Amino acid sequence: MSLTRDFKLTTTTKSAECEDGEDLVVEMSFASNTPYERWWGIEVLDCSEKAVDLSRLNDGGALLFNHNWDELRGHHIAGTVRCDADQVVRGQVAISWAADEGKTVKLVKGGHLTKTSTGYEIQEIIEKSGSKSRTLDGQLFERVMTRCNAESHGDVTAFRRALDAAAGKFERAADEKATYVVTRWNILENSLVTIPADTTVGLGRSLASDPIEPSKEKQPMTDQVTPVDIAAIERQFKDQAQKRVNDIASLSDQFKDYADVKLMADAAIRNGQSADDFTAALLKHVAEKSKKVDMNIGMNQKEAKQFSVIKALRAMTENNWDDAGLEREASKAIADKIRGMGVERAGSGRGFFIPLEVQQRDMLVATAANGGNMVATNLRPQDFIGMLRNRTLATQLGVRTLSGLVGNADITKQTAGATAYWLASESTAITESQQTLGLLQLRPNNLGAYTEVTRQLMLQSTPDADAFVMGDLAAQLAVAIDAAIFAGTGTEQPQGIIGTAGVGAVTGTTLALAGLIEAQTDVAGANALTANCRYVTTPAVAGLLSQRARIASTDSKTLWSGNILDGVVEGYNAHSSNNITAATAIFGDFSQAILAEWGVLEVDVNPYANFAAGITGIRAFYTCDVGVRVPGAFSVIGTIT
Repeated sequence: MSLTRDFKLTTTTKSAECEDGEDLVVEMSFASNTPYERWWGIEVLDCSEKAVDLSRLNDGGALLFNHNWDELRGHHIAGTVRCDADQVVRGQVAISWAADEGKTVKLVKGGHLTKTSTGYEIQEIIEKSGSKSRTLDGQLFERVMTRCNAESHGDVTAFRRALDAAAGKFERAADEKATYVVTRWNILENSLVTIPADTTVGLGRSLASDPIEPSKEKQPMTDQVTPVDIAAIERQFKDQAQKRVNDIASLSDQFKDYADVKLMADAAIRNGQSADDFTAALLKHVAEKSKKVDMNIGMNQKEAKQFSVIKALRAMTENNWDDAGLEREASKAIADKIRGMGVERAGSGRGFFIPLEVQQRDMLVATAANGGNMVATNLRPQDFIGMLRNRTLATQLGVRTLSGLVGNADITKQTAGATAYWLASESTAITESQQTLGLLQLRPNNLGAYTEVTRQLMLQSTPDADAFVMGDLAAQLAVAIDAAIFAGTGTEQPQGIIGTAGVGAVTGTTLALAGLIEAQTDVAGANALTANCRYVTTPAVAGLLSQRARIASTDSKTLWSGNILDGVVEGYNAHSSNNITAATAIFGDFSQAILAEWGVLEVDVNPYANFAAGITGIRAFYTCDVGVRVPGAFSVIGTIT
């Protein structure tokens, strides 16, 4: 059996030139003494001449792809593989053009494939913990490690017990991973790979200031070796272990609203899980907690066309579903999906639900005379609100939608990234940094709309009648949702863009060119200035800017060009809507805003709204929220005069 270690090139590869059809000869580094954290401890490869058996490679050993013996990519050039003085194993390899019609050669020459992995077997290994150490047989160590990994899934405690049972009791420092120095080992093969772990070796990597250029001459051997400083390695990993614990605890604190995250963090710390692995597991866990539900019920096109909103309304009014069997079954199917969602709905629960398949059907595109002008023709397939979106300004600007949510929805977002540092010398250690995560919390808000239909309209069961009723509801819901996206107060309704913490602010008193540029500068300062950015304001402000000179007395152009509804301001598209707060403008990338939706449209009926006139009241409920992924992507200009 054998182990593998992956290595990654971190500098630019400089490969030898070759013509198409010719093999490519390059210098490769195969292994280094860089410590590597495995699940069972810290592994260090002694890369001195006395420790590494290079005979297989120097006999023209195989160069593979991803350790697959059926994927031969070339060979090691005999006699070139050596252990250099900096404790790095290097040598020359010939990458075969014939192996895959030159694909690998081209990838290496282009600098796309620069990572390597070494397959090896351990012959002798020293276990160190604190001031104690012992020498172990490599084959025995590998057998114990392999068995424990398969039987106990990488449990460190189980591994230590098994190792002590096979090699004798060994006292280890409490709460500290042991260090294992491989003092005799044999390289079996090397592979080109796509995803490595060790960042110190690869094609063309020298660990010096410049990559080693390929050479056809055999490199000289040296007796000079760099000793392994075990004490320094142990100090390094003790510090890293503490940082790992702190990073995991910090991430856990950011998700404290999830009761089980603390348990996950404790288990990760106890089992030696890395901060990166914990982050990945945490993101998956949060995503599962905020999972979506597919609200489609599997209606075919014919059934969707046959579904009649008017029939359902009439059935609700008369409390008789004999003539609305399809409508009743469809509503029941949706109710079964909603049951157990755990979302508080504002509806009475006595009404009926309109399937998504019906909400997107072609009957909504009705004739103008019969109410078609009230219905959008460019429909979204997700849900009824999708029909509304194309009638609202916000979603025309690129606001994203999340549909079919269940319970509270939390979106993980990156609030800070890793930091790059200039190094004083080649021996200067890199200051560690990592990404910082936060949460965008979305919570259900209930929205209601009310309309009335006449007895005569209720007697009809036509697509046009359906379109008229749904269009009237759409007009009311659309306005409310649009206004909430821009200027929701956050009290009994979503918090809109204008009131979101972190959004830029510009004073609009006697608004001129400088104020518009300041808004753009705000967004650019947050690294969010894109071609998708837009200006949005009220028609009154648009009219004001259409009359105001860009540069007083020297520029005949106005700040706003085009018509009042859709124009251009300083190179960016601009739009107006009465859903924007008066004397206010918003500049930004509206794709950074989210409209979150729970469930489907619920409709309830009051047959006695106006009994004398035969008018039926229709009440609709929908649940949604608004969130801003990157507040810095927006700047609000207020008090515009």
